[in-house]
Amino acid sequence: MNHEEAARKLGVDPASLTPAPSAPRFAEIWARMQQEPPCSACGQPARTSGVVRDRARSPRWLDRCRNCFLATPPTLRRPLSQAVTDIREAAAEVGLRAVLYTDEDGWQDEQSG
Repeated sequence: MNHEEAARKLGVDPASLTPAPSAPRFAEIWARMQQEPPCSACGQPARTSGVVRDRARSPRWLDRCRNCFLATPPTLRRPLSQAVTDIREAAAEVGLRAVLYTDEDGWQDEQSG
């Protein structure tokens, strides 16, 4: 899902978010993540940041902690099965054995520990 869908799923009102650059460079996103802002949904330290774009307001930062990020995974540009095949092929090309664990439902069964 994209950042706008993630905000909706997490119940985050974009109006409550901090203004962001319209097209942040990686360095700007990285600098924000290093500050460990609170998660926009639950308040825990954020581990990822992105920009929510909404026609009604300027771009806003969407910061997510680990659990909120895992609850709203990004949409893959290719089917998961193809991505796994690509990773295995790349590992084989360099002589590595790849053991990959996936959950087609989006890591719903992962337990924090």
